[in-house]
Amino acid sequence: MLNNASLFLGLRYLQPKRSFVSIITIISVMGITLGVAVLIVVISVMKGFEQDFKQLLIGFEPHVLVVQDTPIEGLEQGENSRWQKVLPELKKLPGVTSAAPFAAGMVFLEHNSEPTGVEVYGLPDSGAESMVAKLSKHLVRPVKGEPEGSLDMEGDNIVINDQVAGQLGIRIGDKVTVWATSNMQQLVAKVREAGEGKSEKEKAEAFDQVGKLILPQDLTVVGILRSDATWGRCYLPLHIAQELFSLKGRVHGIGIELKDAHAARSFAQQLIDSGSLPPDWGTNTWMDRHGSRLAAIQNERVMMWFVLSFVILVAAFSVATTTLTVTVQKRREIGILTALGARVSQIVGVFMTQASVVALLGTVLGYISGTIFLHYRNAIRDGLSTYFNVQIFPKDIYFLAEIPAYTQTQDVVIICSVSVVLCLLAAFLPAFFAARVDPAVALRD
Repeated sequence: MLNNASLFLGLRYLQPKRSFVSIITIISVMGITLGVAVLIVVISVMKGFEQDFKQLLIGFEPHVLVVQDTPIEGLEQGENSRWQKVLPELKKLPGVTSAAPFAAGMVFLEHNSEPTGVEVYGLPDSGAESMVAKLSKHLVRPVKGEPEGSLDMEGDNIVINDQVAGQLGIRIGDKVTVWATSNMQQLVAKVREAGEGKSEKEKAEAFDQVGKLILPQDLTVVGILRSDATWGRCYLPLHIAQELFSLKGRVHGIGIELKDAHAARSFAQQLIDSGSLPPDWGTNTWMDRHGSRLAAIQNERVMMWFVLSFVILVAAFSVATTTLTVTVQKRREIGILTALGARVSQIVGVFMTQASVVALLGTVLGYISGTIFLHYRNAIRDGLSTYFNVQIFPKDIYFLAEIPAYTQTQDVVIICSVSVVLCLLAAFLPAFFAARVDPAVALRD
C-alpha cells in the first residue's frame, strides 16, 4: 500500500502548478532534452563524416600503392626491380581485382590564357578497368545537348574536375594546355644560366633548350568529374603523364584495387612478408596516405563525447536541484509519512519516481528532437545559409556535398542510458537525506 502511495505521490508532485517547482521541473526536462539531442546529433554527424570520408577515399584512391623506394645498389638496373616485371606478379595475387602502373604529380592547366594548378593522375588505357569503373560513377551528368563524358585514357585526352571546369569555363570537347611543374627548379636555373655572359646566338640557343624543359601538351577534355568525390584530382593517359614528368618509360608506382578495400593493410603486409616484391619496393595503403585525417576525425569524435557529456551532467544537476527544492517544500508530508511507518526506501521512492519521469521524458524528447533534426539537417543547413548569407559546411573544404550522418544504435543506447542514470544519481542524494529527517522535527517545522 505504501509502495503504491510512493508512486502516487511521486506522480502527483509532477502535476503542473503555478509554482517555482513546476518551472524548474520544466527547465530540467528541457535541459535533458537539449543535452541528449545535441549529443545524438553531433555524434551521428561525426560518425557519418568518418564513414563518408572513408567511402570517399575508397571511391577514388587506389587501395594499395606499390612504389619503388630508393634503388638498392645492383638492383637499380636489375630485371627484378623493373615495374614491367612486378606488375604481372601482382595481378595474379588473390583478392586483386586490377593492378595498373601510374604517374602522378602537379601540373599547370591553361584555358583561354587562364592558368591554374591541378593534381593529375596518369592511368594506362588498359589494365585499370576497376579504377576507371569506380571513377566513372563520379562523372558529372552533361547538360541537355552536350556530349556525354567518359574516362577515355587513349590519345591526347584529359579528365578534369567540375571546380576547374567552372573556374576556367571549360566544357567537354575543349582544348587545354598542360605544363609540368616537376622541373621548375631546373627551369629557373637554366634561365639564369642562359642569360649570363653569352652572345646573342648562344642565348637564343640556350633559351630554346629552356623551352623544351617545360614540355607543354595540348589535350582534349573528354570528361568532367565531381570535385567533392575525387578530391579535385584530374586524370590523363599514362603516356602523357610520363612525358610531362620526364619519366622515360618509368612510372611512379603501381595502383592495386582489392575486392575488400578495408583489407588493404593486411594485404600490403602479406606482400612484404611473402617476399612477392623486390627488396627495393615498398607499399602504401589508402589508410596510410590519409591516416592523420582519419585519426583526427576519430579523436574529434571522442572529444565531442567528452565535452558534450557535460551538457547532460548540467541537466542532471538541474534534476538534483528540483528534487532538493521539492523535498524542502514537502518536509511536513515527509514527516507525516515517516510517522505513519514509511521506511526510508519508500520515502526515497517518492522523489525517485519524480526524477525518473523527468529523466525519461527529457531523454525521449531529446531522442525524438535529435532524430528530427538529423532528418532535416541539410534543409536546415540550406535555410541558415540563405538567411545569414554564409556558407555552412562548404564542400570545397570537406569534399562532401551534404552533411553526413550515421546513427549507431549502440551510441543512442549509451547516450540515453547515461542520461537516465546521471539524473537518477543526482536525485538520489537529496532524496535520501530528506527521507532520514526526524518526523518530530519535520512536523514542528
